[in-house]
Amino acid sequence: MNKTALIFGAGAIGRGFLAPLLFEHGYKISFVDINKKLINQLKGRDFYITAETDKKDYNYKKIKINEAYHVSEKIKIGKYDIVFCCVGPNESKSIAHKFKKAKVVISCENDYFSPYYLKKISKNKKIYFGIPDVITSNTAPRELIKKDQLTTVTEKGILILEKGKYNLTKKINQLNLNQLDIHWRAKLFIHNAPHAILAYLGFLKKYKYIHEAMNDKKIRKIVIGSMNEITEGLIKAKYVPKKFAEIYRKKEISRFQNKLLFDPVKRVAREPIRKLGKEKAIIISTHILEEVDAVCSRAVIIAKGKLVADGTPASLVQGSAHATLEDVFRDVAGAGGEV
Repeated sequence: MNKTALIFGAGAIGRGFLAPLLFEHGYKISFVDINKKLINQLKGRDFYITAETDKKDYNYKKIKINEAYHVSEKIKIGKYDIVFCCVGPNESKSIAHKFKKAKVVISCENDYFSPYYLKKISKNKKIYFGIPDVITSNTAPRELIKKDQLTTVTEKGILILEKGKYNLTKKINQLNLNQLDIHWRAKLFIHNAPHAILAYLGFLKKYKYIHEAMNDKKIRKIVIGSMNEITEGLIKAKYVPKKFAEIYRKKEISRFQNKLLFDPVKRVAREPIRKLGKEKAIIISTHILEEVDAVCSRAVIIAKGKLVADGTPASLVQGSAHATLEDVFRDVAGAGGEV
């Protein structure tokens, strides 16, 4: 009899990477998500398509859908053999109580301490950390979307899990904490940091996808330079073994320039700020008005030490005779203004 997996988060990691990997190993796949439209789409069909890239072409896979739930629905979580959580570190706290009766939970959140707080909230001790070492996108090029609106694009990737009291195929890496730490440090510093730098610079230069930004000579030089410095620092601090770090760096450069991945710049550049902003106030001082439009929920314009405008970016434009926030800024602030 097939084992069952329940994935909280039917986005890039959940639908694009975890589901195909687990389905390949004989698991029946079910999803939970906050997006009602997406859940209704999943409920209304038997399968969706994922496109796995090998840098030259796509390998298409049909992923059979077992069940799909909106997060507000009642779920008998104890009937599933394994549960994965990939909804975002902050969002995971709001659903942690649902994990109380789960047989085992793997937290694939981008936060090493997520199992700690998920255990504390849910009172379930069988929660472990997972590292999806992959770039995946919950969107796809137009020609693929035309075939299936739910198509995702992903690398082959690997999943690294904290070793624990659960049964999962040994083909999926299950490591002790010391080994897991090495993979996490490499992902956090050699992947996450340069990925964010690349996306931010790409956003400023109006590139749509990561591979397009990486193809820009100036951006590429900055990103590879930062990656080299970070890698050398990790090696000198003995946080990551030299050979492992150098192989990881080479892999990251290759994946950032993969033209088949379609990793959206805006998702990487803007989402961290938006997610943090749900719980914390983040103040950005800038002259780059595109930043304000893209990531800020409130804009304050100060000129010569005086507050001259305060409101949402949209309201400042709507309440003026101008078409853009930049024009509003020039009008009310003149020279020496600051947002």
